[in-house]
Formats: sequence, structure tokens, C-alpha cells
Amino acid sequence: KIIEPKKNLNLRVVSGAPEHYDVADILPSDDVLIATLQTVTKAYTRRHPALMKFLKASDGKLCVVFDEAHHSPAPTYAKFLMDLRQAYKNMRLLGLTATPLYADERKQGWLAKLFPQKIIYDVSARKLMAAGILAKPVSETYATDVSPDFDEREYQKWIDTYQDLPEDIITTLAENRERNAMIADTYVEHRERYGKTIMFADRWHQCEQLEALLEARGVRAGSIYSHVGGEPTSVAERNKRDKGFNAKMLDKFKKDELDVLLNVRMLTEGTDVPKVNTVFLTRQTPSRILLTQMVGRALRGPKFGGTEQAFIVAFTDQWKQQINWAEYDDIIDRDTDDSIIPPSPRPPLQLISIDLVRRLTRQMDSGININAGSFVSLMPLGWYIAEFQAVVKGSDDIESVSEPVMIFEHEPGFYKRFITHLQEFDLESLASENLEFSEVETELAEWQSLCFGADDNTTQMEALDVRKNLFLLMRHLAQNDKIEPRFFLFKEREEHDLDAIAAKSIAAEHGPRAAQQILHTEYHRTDRFWRTIYPNFGFFSSQYDGCVRRILDVELGNIPIEPPFIPGVIDDRELSEAVKEQVKKRDHFVCLCCGETMKRRLTIDHIVAAYYGINNSLDNLQTLCEICNRHKSINELNFRINKNYALNSAPDSFPDVALPIGNAGKPEEWEKYLRRNVNFFYQCAAVESVRIGRRGVNLYEWQINLYEGNSPAWLKPHLENLVTRINIARTAGRFKAMQSITVTSPNEPTRHNPLSRVNR
Repeated sequence: KIIEPKKNLNLRVVSGAPEHYDVADILPSDDVLIATLQTVTKAYTRRHPALMKFLKASDGKLCVVFDEAHHSPAPTYAKFLMDLRQAYKNMRLLGLTATPLYADERKQGWLAKLFPQKIIYDVSARKLMAAGILAKPVSETYATDVSPDFDEREYQKWIDTYQDLPEDIITTLAENRERNAMIADTYVEHRERYGKTIMFADRWHQCEQLEALLEARGVRAGSIYSHVGGEPTSVAERNKRDKGFNAKMLDKFKKDELDVLLNVRMLTEGTDVPKVNTVFLTRQTPSRILLTQMVGRALRGPKFGGTEQAFIVAFTDQWKQQINWAEYDDIIDRDTDDSIIPPSPRPPLQLISIDLVRRLTRQMDSGININAGSFVSLMPLGWYIAEFQAVVKGSDDIESVSEPVMIFEHEPGFYKRFITHLQEFDLESLASENLEFSEVETELAEWQSLCFGADDNTTQMEALDVRKNLFLLMRHLAQNDKIEPRFFLFKEREEHDLDAIAAKSIAAEHGPRAAQQILHTEYHRTDRFWRTIYPNFGFFSSQYDGCVRRILDVELGNIPIEPPFIPGVIDDRELSEAVKEQVKKRDHFVCLCCGETMKRRLTIDHIVAAYYGINNSLDNLQTLCEICNRHKSINELNFRINKNYALNSAPDSFPDVALPIGNAGKPEEWEKYLRRNVNFFYQCAAVESVRIGRRGVNLYEWQINLYEGNSPAWLKPHLENLVTRINIARTAGRFKAMQSITVTSPNEPTRHNPLSRVNR
């Protein structure tokens, strides 16, 4: 609120930082108030007197500038802006952001609601690159051999804080001389390409160590820092750096008297450093804010004293935990418009790697190197992307979180049940950006028990992993109007089948030398993810050995005695009750075809029928109800998968299995009927969910949602007959006829496929 003419402006910076003012210091005479979002929204919600007096003094002439405006759809901030607009009718609102688009239509709608004029000025990264203002980024990654010691208890305390790594772990990485030598060697090896480089280190002594290592290799290097992580230990070290030392080093770098400038977060923003070819990120960070600031030091284009392209060089360690690292993607090469940004389907390879290595380590620790089931069953079917906004604990910063939730072979129905369950509740109280895992862990455990059932074979860590996944999905639903997160199919899953490689080698009777050579070639294939998933060839080779052992056990009938139920072949013609119970537990006591949960109706079925030879391996067993088992007969149908890749075209006929004549008024019976028939049609567990309401419009307008990769169009010739059969049964039971069935799939939504809807 500035009343002209004005010779001086009264400006105040307010935040939780000790060097800034408190909210209580705000005066009505202030002209410009610069405040962090967390601070100002909290103060407004509590109607802090100082802030309210400042707003009242605006006399209706209030201008709000919202930096990083893509955060505005967050529940707290959207409410804050809407309340302000309601209270101050003439308020002017200006939003500034580099990412004005969303994959989520609801958030895109919120942006349009908060900023009805939409985008009034924009310039794309492509145009900035073409104009020479921005450099084109080139990302390169190098893996170290370091496996950080992140204590599991400390990890669990840290995981939902959205803070950077704990200080002791950062220090340990910074002090690792072999790791620093590898970083220095990487620069020297590619010195001509990387050229003038800024390296971001974490401790002053890491700067000194890297500087010495580089200089010993003939590189002109210098460091700037304040003594983060401990004071220098000697008088010589303290005397070395006077107050002007950092400025002198920076000046030498600008004058091309240094090739490499090391620093501890002193060049993240606001420093003029032209002609930087490369940025070295000496470790990963989960903070997108910090990553963006560091990368930005190299993106100055030639028109502003920079380069045409910039190398972003990152170093990754061998972590045992699942950490959602911030990743720098190439700047999007497109013009800004009002379209929706599709979320990235990139596989969460680091999470897949951690999960596989953790299972492999547990397997080897047991003393029996045999894979527990087929190899592809260890790979996820796909993953949800949970998107929400969260406050970085201990700060006023807010992070836009986008975390993958991996879904494995037998889990889709259970996660879907959880999502559907939560959609029935009011989630407003769970939408806060400050919500922490510990606040809702009890509820998550209850929901886990309700939706997943009990499994005595689940370890404490695996159960906790599930609750963490539920927490991510819950936050997404709470902040996104209960809209289910997007699911991505792991399309490369079948291409990464170590069983197939092992079986081929066994069939060809390759000797150890030939097998190792083939395996080594496979590991280094550029069109596979092996080197990303397995940190070294040793892990990859050990997993391969487990595949060989499992295949040979299947062929030869060699069954390990301990533990008693390691997946393999059980050569008894009759399955033992213990094995049946194990299969049902694995399948969470649900018919994998129709969803029947009544235990007395569940049976164990052979995917490849015993008629063709006894194969009692757990991979060949699935839980079906009596009806589904009877209809399957001796056909080879696998309801443990959600897409039958062997089915290249639509089947000619549609099944007609067990109309619920006596239960025609029960939605749950019709859900089982639709699941059963549609799944038999697609010859796999293709149905993700069925929506039949108990009242209202959904009572008569039914919806079938298919997993990605299953085409709704295949059902088109059969839908009218299906509706007719259903209504004959409903009419016979004196229930009203249903009106329509809509079939959808993530890759073929209804609006793009109107033929998947039939009205009567």
C-alpha cells in the first residue's frame, strides 16, 4: 500500500529467521511487507493484531505479490488468498512462477480461480535458450562406491521432515577421502569438456581437501566458505583466511585465474559468476529448492557472459534406504500455454534398486541363495505418483513433493481399497502442509489392517514401508480433492527378467566362463536399467545365481528344508494345508479374479493346470473362489497380473458366469459379477475397480475402471448384451433396471472413447 507522492518507503522483512523481524514488529506505517508464506498465513489465520492493523491501514489499496505462485493451490495458501480477496475487494494480486502448469486439473483450476486473468506475460525456456539468455543444461551422473551408514531409527525420524540429510551423515560423506579423490579424478578426466567449474561441497574441510587433490593433479582451484562444520584446528588455518579472502578467490575465478571454485553454499543465489561451464553437485539432496539454486549457477547464457551449454554433474552414493532425491530434469523445451503438463512416467529406479538389494541381502543372510518366487515378481507392476505440498520441518520453506509409491504384483487391489476407503471421509483435517507421519501413524496402522489384512510373514520394516506409502497417498488425496493419483505401468518390467536369461543359459548348457561373459554383457547393455538398479556387478551376479538355483530346483525337485516354505517345487500331488494357507496369506485372502473375501469360499488354483503336469511352485498357485476356479477349468489364466501381454486382440466372445439372481439387489454381488466376467474376458486381473452406488446416480450408472494397457474398446461389441443380462436379473428380483455402464482405462479415458458407454 503506497500512497504517492512518497520520498521514502518503509520496508520490513518478516519471517522465522533470527535476522528478520517478527510479526509483532509490523507497523501500520509500513509500506512494503516482505514475508514468508508460512509466517504470514499463520499470522493471518490467528488474526495477529500487528498484521491486521497493517492490512487495515491499506485503506482498501492492497497489492499482494505471490512469488512461487505455483504453491498457491496448496490448501492453506488458497484459503489465505481467497479470504484476503473476500475481505479486501479491491486487492490486486500478482503471481510469479517458473512453473505455471499442472498435471492435476484441480490445481490448474485453482490457479485460474486465484489468478482469473491467467498468464499475462510469459517466456519459455526454449526462447530464452534461443536468445542466448539461458544455457542448455546437460546432465551427467557418476556413482560412488560409498554406502552411507544411515541408522534405521534415525532414518524413520527423518523421512517425513522434507529436510536435507542429517548433519552427521553430510559430514561423514564430506570427510571421505576416497570419495573426494573420485570427484577430483572425474573432473581431471573430463577437464577439457567441463572447463570452468563450480563445485558445491558441504564442509570447509571438504573444500580444502578437494582443492589440494585438484592442485596435485595440475588444476588451478580455490575455495570460498565460512567455517561450516567446525572451526579450523590450527592458527595457520585461521590466519589463512582474512575477511577479504573469499572476495579475492571469487575475483580470481571471474578473471579466469582459477579453473575450479569450491564453495559451501555461498554461491547458491544472488552471486554474479559469469562464464561457468559446469556445476559439480558432490552429493544428492532431497531439497528441490537447494538443487535449483545450485544448478542455476551454470545456466547463464552467452548473451549474459555465460555459455551455450552447461554440464550438471551429480555424484550418487549407494543408499540402503528409500529417499526421494530431488532430480534435475532438462529444462522443458516448449512454450507456456494453458495446457496441462502430463506427469513423468519415468521409473523410480533408485527405489526399485533399494528394494531389490534389500531383499537380496536378506536372502543371502539366510544362507540360502534362492529367489523367493519369479524374478519379475520382485519388480513393481507400476507406481502411483503422490503429489502434495509439505513444509520443510524447522523452516518456512515449502516443497512441492512428488513421490512414487511402488505397487507390486499382488498389491493393486489393496491399495485401491485403501484409496476408495479414504474417498468416503472428509479429509480436510489431513490437508495441512505441516502434517507429519507420527501424527497419523495409529490411523494408518488401522487402515493398513483393514485394507491389507494380516500377514504373519510381513516383517516390521515391510509393514512400516506400507504405512509410509499409505501416508503419501493420504496426503495426495487430502490436498487434491480426493482425486486418485496417476498410476504408471512399468512397461519395461518384462524386459528385465533375469529368470529368462538364466533359463536360456541353462538350456544352452553354458559353462561358468560363458555364462559369466553373457551376464557381464547383459549388465552393461545401454537399453536396460541393470547398472542403475544394481550398484555393482557382484549384486547382479548374486541375483542371477538365485534365479539359476530356483529354476534348477523347479526342474530337479530339490527343495530346501529350512525355512520350510521357501517358494520352489513341492512334489506332492496334494497341496498341504500349510502351503494353501501360505498362498492365501500372500494373496491377502481374496479371490484374485472377482474379489470374494469369504474364507470358506476360497480355493487354491494352479495357473498351469495339474492336468499338464504337477507344478506346485508358489509362482504357479493363485487364490480363487469356488465359482472362478470352476469356470477357469484347466485353462491357463493368471489373475496375479493386471495385463495379459500375450493377448494381442479382443476375444470373440464374452463370458457369462454366475448371474447373482438371488442377490440382485446387492451392489457387492454385482461388483463381483462384473469383475469376474470382465477379468475372464481379458484373461487376467484387468479390473482395477468397479463403482456401483447404494443410492443416488451411481445406483443406476455403473462404472468399470481397467488397469492401464487394457483397452475399453474391446468391450464395445458386448456391452449392450451385458446390460440386457444384468437388467433381466434385476427385473426378476423386482429391482429397478440399471441405466448405463461406463468403462475407462488410464490410457483410454471415457471422454476419448465414447463407444465404451452404453445407455438403455
